[in-house]
Amino acid sequence: MQLTLQRHAEQLAVCRLPPDAPVPAWAAAPGRLRAAIRSGNELSIVCAIAAVPTEVRCEGPFTAFEVAGPVDLGTTGVLAALVAPLAAATVSVFNLSTFDTDWILVPSMQHGAATTALERAGHTVCQPGEQS
Repeated sequence: MQLTLQRHAEQLAVCRLPPDAPVPAWAAAPGRLRAAIRSGNELSIVCAIAAVPTEVRCEGPFTAFEVAGPVDLGTTGVLAALVAPLAAATVSVFNLSTFDTDWILVPSMQHGAATTALERAGHTVCQPGEQS
């Protein structure tokens, strides 16, 4: 499976809040990707790293790669096709899926290695400002 991905320039954070915390206003700061995911153990927030208050537990910065979509929900193997070459290149990932597509977040310091690994696996990576 060969995919086209768009690398985004925005620096992102992945934050952890208590499971019963309300979604904070700073999580809605403008940006290409924002997500709030609640489980019984935590509330995870993905947003622009610049919006995160210093007292909030977070990791980052991350760089996002967006799969050109829409991708049919019945399509199998999309994440496997992306994660396998990144794992082989020792690039850690945080993935998100929306109704239309998949997103891979990698540590920003590894975005070059991630791009190389994805392209060697046959994927096309469009850089910020390029159209996919």
